[in-house]
Amino acid sequence: MPGFFIYNGKYFPESTPVIGPDSRAFRYGDGIFETIRVVRGKMPLSDYHFNRCFNGFQFLGFDLPALFSREMLEKEIIDLCRKNKHLSTARVRICFFRGDGGIFDPVSHRPNYIIQTWELPDNYTDLNSNGLELLVYPAGRKSCDHFSNLKSNNALLYLMAAKYAKDNKCNEALILNSAEKIADATIANLFWIKDGQIFTNPLSDGIVAGVMRQYMIDYFSKTNKPVIQESINEVQLAEADEIFLTNALYGLRWVGAMGNKLYGQEFIRPIYRDIIRPLFG
Repeated sequence: MPGFFIYNGKYFPESTPVIGPDSRAFRYGDGIFETIRVVRGKMPLSDYHFNRCFNGFQFLGFDLPALFSREMLEKEIIDLCRKNKHLSTARVRICFFRGDGGIFDPVSHRPNYIIQTWELPDNYTDLNSNGLELLVYPAGRKSCDHFSNLKSNNALLYLMAAKYAKDNKCNEALILNSAEKIADATIANLFWIKDGQIFTNPLSDGIVAGVMRQYMIDYFSKTNKPVIQESINEVQLAEADEIFLTNALYGLRWVGAMGNKLYGQEFIRPIYRDIIRPLFG
């Protein structure tokens, strides 16, 4: 049965064209997006998603109408999930963009938006039984600035890194920054475990400010083993005991190998049990 999407508050059948060739989103990637998991009609990480989203609006200079609010967006997301019968467990993508115009003359700075939903299998957040295989993408580098922390509509580097991973029969690719340190993966943030301590790299390394990453940091800040934020290169990562990746859809995926190095999951299993399972139910 065909589904629907929302464009600026109105429902449209799937595949209906709603933007034209003058769109700044199409021309320049002018905007940001959020990928949100809905579980039984709720958004478990909604505070993190909308904080990141509205911080992005401010940084990019969007003019927000008076009625453009988190509450309005949350209602439209859940209403669309209900209309598409995706309330049990769903992936939601909401894309914000500035509209038509050239580089110096946008028609308006108000955000346009498109909301889409897709059904997910109930076991989508189960811990992967086979560890992911990683490699490092060699052809591009991320800058280390505030733009790199955004979940930007301009994702060419990530697209090419994902293609490189697939062409080389790996599950994911790690992207380096301009200082030859590891930034993030194509759709996830990086964590590693060494001598029982949990590490992730800092925002200053040019990583996307992932919501699940921040949730993990906040969670462990309340324990006696807070996450240590530290830069890392490929050689140092090979010395880690365990590696896992995080994003807001699947929660956590453990990494089994990178090159000839194999990684375990002794510490990852209780992290999954204590954090991911309760969060997504």
